Amino acid sequence: MLSQLCVFCAIVLLTGVLSHPLRAEEPHLPEAHKHAKCIYSGGSVLTLPDAIQEALDYSPRLKSAFGGVEAAKGVENQAGYLPNPEIGFEIGNVAGSGGFSGTDSAELTYSLTQTVEIGGKRSARRNAAKAARGAASTALMAEQLNIKRDVRITYYDALAKDEAVKLAVEQEQLAKDVLQTVSEQVQAAVEQEIQLSKAEVAYATSVIARERKEHELRIAKEKLAKLLGASTLDSSLDHAHFFELEPPASIESYRVNLARIPDIQRFFHVKMEKESLLDLERARAIPDPNFSLGVRDFKGSDDHAFVFSVSLPIPVFNRNRGNITRARAEVKQVANDSRQAKLVLEHQLTENWEQWSTYYSEAQRLKTKLLPSAKRTLKLARTGFAKGRFSYHEVLDAQRTLFDARSQYYDSLRRYHTARANVERLATVIKK
Repeated sequence: MLSQLCVFCAIVLLTGVLSHPLRAEEPHLPEAHKHAKCIYSGGSVLTLPDAIQEALDYSPRLKSAFGGVEAAKGVENQAGYLPNPEIGFEIGNVAGSGGFSGTDSAELTYSLTQTVEIGGKRSARRNAAKAARGAASTALMAEQLNIKRDVRITYYDALAKDEAVKLAVEQEQLAKDVLQTVSEQVQAAVEQEIQLSKAEVAYATSVIARERKEHELRIAKEKLAKLLGASTLDSSLDHAHFFELEPPASIESYRVNLARIPDIQRFFHVKMEKESLLDLERARAIPDPNFSLGVRDFKGSDDHAFVFSVSLPIPVFNRNRGNITRARAEVKQVANDSRQAKLVLEHQLTENWEQWSTYYSEAQRLKTKLLPSAKRTLKLARTGFAKGRFSYHEVLDAQRTLFDARSQYYDSLRRYHTARANVERLATVIKK
């Protein structure tokens, strides 16, 4: 009689634990998330577009890149100016001896000197500055895309971590209820003492797992908050698109845009800048003449005369060969850097495209096949347990299988969104 009573109690307890099916369908309501660290606990809802805009408005990285554009504009404006003229004054035939002891025989010369740039120095300087501004502008565009990608990945990562916490809380509650059931059965001599030890270990493990998942969620929320310029994330997040799956297009459709993304276009401008700087260094090997025009005042006779002079440096010691060599090497260097960057980006695109495709297929299989199968298995186990065909351990195994499938599903969704964000980042071209 006592044994039958214990079995009945076990049935009642497990029926209570398992009577609420674990839903893997989506979208689910935020009300399903009841844990303390839930991302749906705030009053207002922070959508992904709003989060991206807040990050763009706050980002020090973006402001730094914008400052680089402004600095490049200043350099471009400065590059167009001509050299300043020089005003000269000369006095001669004074403080000498005899008739030149005073200032009566002084000769005063007032002159204006202008350096004339030749060899294309000014145009090369302007071209280099214009290319540098283009490089800074593309760097700004790239930084904007980086921020959008980072926020997108971090946003979906927080959603995935919240799902993981929710699952861990459910697993902990299940382990706690099982521990209580086994404890009562051991006291009633229905189960052996070793089963109680196993249940205690399972419960302790579930508590540790829940605490670890909560820690990971807290880090994810803090990371998102930092991108938005806040210390904590007070708003709720919107999981409307978290469960949406879309397969990638052919990799060629993304690869064809790779040459036009800001990261590669920046090297185009940098190469133009280095080539213009090479032209500038070559032009600097050609000396610039100085033209001077002045008026000379003869104090002794009160006569006046114009003075005209031309001076030209002789390139004997310095022909600017070192700077020309350096500039030529920098042109080759940026060409190789561009090729290397394209190879790296092509590898990243291929790798992330493969991940997008893999995790899309994995999440689809979990959603349409594995999760429904695990739910059916649990339902059959519960039915069989109620009829005495299965032990409660078999029911718990079916329950844990469903937990594992859900955990893998949420992780696949997280990886899917990360890979997709990276691919779309590498496929976003500059709009002209």
